[in-house]
Amino acid sequence: MRDFDMHGHTRGHGFGRQRMMKHVIFGVALVVILGLLVMSLWNALLPAILGVKSIGFWQALGVLVLCRILFGGLGFRPGMFGMARAHRRMHERWMQMTPEQREEFIRHRREGFGRHGHRGHCGWRGYRDEQAEDRAQPDDNRPKTPDAE
Repeated sequence: MRDFDMHGHTRGHGFGRQRMMKHVIFGVALVVILGLLVMSLWNALLPAILGVKSIGFWQALGVLVLCRILFGGLGFRPGMFGMARAHRRMHERWMQMTPEQREEFIRHRREGFGRHGHRGHCGWRGYRDEQAEDRAQPDDNRPKTPDAE
């Protein structure tokens, strides 16, 4: 009978040092290449154009980090800080809506949730005002009692 044992070899088990080392080596290589690219572009263009000094590798990495902070947003993605959870919750609510409720939701979105009608946040103030107006106006459809005549 054949022995299907892997003889002590584990495939796909554990964290995988080789897999992690590939990512680390790739990350270090990417940082070095980008640093060299920034350094060579700076030294080739800016001293001739603006008359600034040439920079070294570490200064180029500093410029790269500074640009990332100023223009890249530090790598914040929509999924960070609970945004994915809110998106998922809204998607679940959307999927549970009927087509009529979806149309009403879209109509409210286009109107800015009552912003243009001065109804306040989500329309709650306008609802209370409408109730007060209804109470102030007499209802003509109410049956009249003999006392009221």
